[in-house]
Amino acid sequence: MMRQNQQQARTRIRQQKLKITFLGYVVVLIFFSILQFLGIGFFTQGFLLSRQVLPNIAECEEGSNGFGACMKPAKFDKAVFLIIDALRFDFVIPVNENENPNPYYHNNFPILYDLVQKHPDNGVLLKFMSDPPTTTLQRLKGLTTGTLPTFIDAGSNFNGDALEEDNWLLQLHRHNKSVAFMGDDTWKAMFSDFINPELNFPYDSLNVWDLHTVDNGVLDHLYPLLHKDNSSNWDVLIGHFLGVDHAGHRYGPNHHAMKDKLQQMNQVIADVINKIDDKTLLVVMGDHGMDSTGNHGGDSLDELESTLFMYSKNKKFHINKKSSDFYNTSDLGKHHRSVNQIDLVPTISLLLGLPIPHNNLGFPIDEVFGNDKDLSLASHKTVQQIQNYRNLYPELAKTELSEKFQYFITNYSQFSNNKKYFPEIIRQAKDYQSESLEHCKSLWARFDMVSIGIGITTLLLSLSFIITYSRSIPSVRVLTMSFEFIGSVIAMTLLGLVSSFSVFIVLKPIGFTIKTCLGIGTALGITIGFWAPIMDRFSVNWLGHQLFDFLIYNFNSWSFMGLIFVVLHCLVFASNSYVVWEDKMVLFFITTFGFCCLYGCLINTTKSKPEKVLGITHAITFIILSRLTSMINLCREEQRPYCTPTFTTSWWSIILLHMMAYILPVVIRSFYHLSNSYHSAAPLWIGTGLKFLMFMNAVYWTFEYVENSDYFLTLNLGLSFSVMKSLKLAIARIVLFVALVLANYSWSRGPMCVKLELAEGASPVASESSESSEEQEISDQSNQSKSQGTASILGYQNVYGSSYFLLVINFTSAIMLVTKPLGAISLNMLIIQILSLLELYDLLDIRKNLVAPIMFGLLGYQHFFSTGHQATIPSVQWEIGFMTTENITLPFTHLNIALNTFGSFIIVCLAIPLITLWKISPSNKPITALSQIITNITTLLSYQTFTSTSSFIFAAHFRRHLMVWKIFAPRFMLSGLLLILFNVTLVFVTLWFGTTRVLSQVNRIFGK
Repeated sequence: MMRQNQQQARTRIRQQKLKITFLGYVVVLIFFSILQFLGIGFFTQGFLLSRQVLPNIAECEEGSNGFGACMKPAKFDKAVFLIIDALRFDFVIPVNENENPNPYYHNNFPILYDLVQKHPDNGVLLKFMSDPPTTTLQRLKGLTTGTLPTFIDAGSNFNGDALEEDNWLLQLHRHNKSVAFMGDDTWKAMFSDFINPELNFPYDSLNVWDLHTVDNGVLDHLYPLLHKDNSSNWDVLIGHFLGVDHAGHRYGPNHHAMKDKLQQMNQVIADVINKIDDKTLLVVMGDHGMDSTGNHGGDSLDELESTLFMYSKNKKFHINKKSSDFYNTSDLGKHHRSVNQIDLVPTISLLLGLPIPHNNLGFPIDEVFGNDKDLSLASHKTVQQIQNYRNLYPELAKTELSEKFQYFITNYSQFSNNKKYFPEIIRQAKDYQSESLEHCKSLWARFDMVSIGIGITTLLLSLSFIITYSRSIPSVRVLTMSFEFIGSVIAMTLLGLVSSFSVFIVLKPIGFTIKTCLGIGTALGITIGFWAPIMDRFSVNWLGHQLFDFLIYNFNSWSFMGLIFVVLHCLVFASNSYVVWEDKMVLFFITTFGFCCLYGCLINTTKSKPEKVLGITHAITFIILSRLTSMINLCREEQRPYCTPTFTTSWWSIILLHMMAYILPVVIRSFYHLSNSYHSAAPLWIGTGLKFLMFMNAVYWTFEYVENSDYFLTLNLGLSFSVMKSLKLAIARIVLFVALVLANYSWSRGPMCVKLELAEGASPVASESSESSEEQEISDQSNQSKSQGTASILGYQNVYGSSYFLLVINFTSAIMLVTKPLGAISLNMLIIQILSLLELYDLLDIRKNLVAPIMFGLLGYQHFFSTGHQATIPSVQWEIGFMTTENITLPFTHLNIALNTFGSFIIVCLAIPLITLWKISPSNKPITALSQIITNITTLLSYQTFTSTSSFIFAAHFRRHLMVWKIFAPRFMLSGLLLILFNVTLVFVTLWFGTTRVLSQVNRIFGK
């Protein structure tokens, strides 16, 4: 009895010591995370600049010279604007049979082209070129203010605030015009102050799986307002349709839903034309296009080329043949002139008798002015407005363009009444506007190199932090050392924050803000606070030894290979071509490691023949799965024509999904059988829970496929799509709740994957402890078996790994739901790859090697690409956000998108402790296992920090590269998001929730 009490006391002491040590590790890693977040913030602030917005509002009479900024009288009394979101230009022009038209989006919207052909003086059809990023909020800013967006504004597409910058809706409001609106609620967020509140009908815009609600709502209000009895209630009517855009997001352009939507819009335009009068201007336009997958946000031609159609029953338009050098051709049947979207702003303003918005950079569209005299007058007013803007913008004033402006004004004053000089006046105005626009683009592409430098320096400091800490873990395992770090970091951080105010006073004259100084103070405080106790306790030679030990990590060929992979991955970002083909580079690294494992198993002389065969089998399995995974891909635009996209939803992918619901549990069970661990919790989690959740996932995507399939629609099976939609919502909510909440709670309280097998005649020893749980029973009986040899514990040799892996299964089940079928197949293969790697690490004895966590990181990248993602904005699968909700609901919509986008990395981060825990028996020194887990976690963080920092450095280096916004900027943004994800997931989920639970439970039961 006394011996048992002493043992329990020792176990409790170890538990307490384990908790305190764990707390020390977590706090230090939290400080490291803060340091990295500061580095990302500084770099982003310097790299993704925003444009300075001038608050000035244009007036009809501006300046002391009484310059008239408006054209009076207005050429139109009323205007109807119909925005068809994502109306790509080739959707509205005819395609001949010999040009292989696509039946889904070609020749289904002919009315615009036909009207221009039949009545060329009444309408104009133009290619409408948008500026990247091609997201709706940024396009609406350009279409209403005439200014250029900046790249960082893309992030605000889902958080649109009221637009305070001068725009033509504001001008309508100031001139007592009534604006009616219906459609995309982005307009409400931006322009609610300028829209007649009684005629404002916004609809939720981001549920891309809903093709009809917004369009039907627009039509419900549009037609009654166009009736002559209601026409006096409004001066400008705006309708924003979303069906075409949502059809593209949900199905892509190659789908019958796209055909139906285009035909519906064709009929809408015909109806509207019949209802408008002779004094009303009709404008039909798209805000952007879409790529071959139906997405947008980037700068490919398909995303940039949209449509502009302007029509009036009263003859107002013509093609200015005297200015034909500004046109590709007058044959609208073959070629179409391109205009910038910002050109709409001065055009609309002048036609409606409004002043051009103060910050406009566009130029009037030639065709909509009736003659050269009107166009030259419009050109003069636009040039005057642009120069007014430049005079008030500090960095634009007093340039060479000011002289060109004065030259133009002089010529206009002399020749404005001589029609012979009208074309020359127009040409000079166009030249001035073009040069001004290019000047503004170059100005707003300036980067804050100070912030960029601070960001990169901070990331490099964090890199020295994590490398040193990961290699000094055997030393900081001592409790006093861990808390020396914490106390020093807190003290120095507070000192840094206080010093920041003094630094701000000194640096304020050169542009430093208090926010910047506080960030610098915090970063320096954390860094100095970390290094102070190390420099105090250890010598420089020790530090050099630790760094050298980290780089070689038990130096052998495996360590060298891991180091080479890191270096090569960092060098990928030195070339735009390598960034584009990063997925193939990652495949090369993974397959190289697989073949090395195969070779290692073949020449291994320390293992028995069955073990060698098993190792060879695992290596071959790993290689084959890696190759199969690489066959699932979503091609970037730059990879064409050398890449064929395979990431599609088809009938065979649905069948595979159903098959994997049975195959994966069987495969996982076979791995558990290798260590005799398929007991207690394992059959429930793997044989029942995982199989059920995967089956429900397959049912969900089956419903999705049936709902969207042309074949099932033609069968007319009488399926109720409203019922199917309700079933899908119910399935998605049940699966996510069970996988993320119920299963994880049960796992944290449930049993382990072990079983006590009693020999015949053996009897359990009654426990006198207050504990009467299954854990206490196993503990008592295992102690008896050790002394009497009457029982054995099945699964004892893998008690850590088999139990922890169930947590990985929980999250994987949820991630598979929000991943499209082929992506879910890829994640199935990821799980098997991880298990094969764990077995190979054990057989080859490389679990403590540098290459082990690096390979997990590479697997995360491989399956990021194979789940239908690329380092591009259009590849984000926004539609997944609405699997569990019909509207945007925080946090569920955002959680779905995050799990879908970063699911493979989350699985890898969760699986990292298995490198240490897989196939090891319980130890009476759990802190040793914890320190090795921390080493692997910090090694993975080091690998990601190396690659992210390299991405940041090369993005800054190539900031003037032609492909900076298309390739380097999106890749650095992905790197920043991954750093944040890795820190949060590894610290709070992997370490805080998962690792300590397993170590504590095993130590409590099996502690000696």
